Amino acid sequence: MNNVFAGKRVVITGGSTGIGFATAKALAQQDARVIIASRSQEKLERAKSEIGKNCETHALDVSDESAVKSFFDKVGNLDHLVTPAAGGALGPLLDLPTASARDVVESKLWGQYYTAKYAAPKLGSGSSITFFSGIVSRKPMAGTSTYTLIAGAMESLTRCLALELAPTRVNCVTPGVIGTQVWSGIMGEDQAKQNFENVASVLPVGRVGTAEDVAQAVLYLIGNGFATGTIVDVDGGHRCI
Repeated sequence: MNNVFAGKRVVITGGSTGIGFATAKALAQQDARVIIASRSQEKLERAKSEIGKNCETHALDVSDESAVKSFFDKVGNLDHLVTPAAGGALGPLLDLPTASARDVVESKLWGQYYTAKYAAPKLGSGSSITFFSGIVSRKPMAGTSTYTLIAGAMESLTRCLALELAPTRVNCVTPGVIGTQVWSGIMGEDQAKQNFENVASVLPVGRVGTAEDVAQAVLYLIGNGFATGTIVDVDGGHRCI
């Protein structure tokens, strides 16, 4: 069987840690040429040293539209775009400062919007964009109003851009609770660990997800030339409980 990833140029925002890093590593192992972008130069260097061959890095803040445009002008022609850059804040609507909510929206919603806008003209034949939302689009939880807003918007944007940008394929991955370090940054290490245990105890699969679980879904969407406008849940059954 032909390796559909070999030699393909793939930009991954947030590619230095978590889901982005797992995706970059999996693609590089399939001989794709991965271009990872994130804010931290230190994390980028660490990621590159682990991925090894076929890896290029760029410092980028995806909430800065002009920086995103410059980045894609510099990178040039591409085959695929993957946008798992993460971060944010949790809290009830009445308690979460509006400025904190805006920061999350700028990064997770507008960041993905900007990357699609400026990557799309660089994408060639057989290309794809893989967005990210979150399982709160299906099963909201108290304290996640900002993420729920973003997740629903990204899934709607996916379906629209699958039409607008055709024949470029546009899909979206909807992760559940994934055991990455981003949770420690949001709620602290001890609370994150307890949250993982609580979630695992009620999920049908009996555990929280891994970054590698989500990366497998991304590779499926990139490699399947008949998948577009598709929302793929990787949530351990969270939407069912």
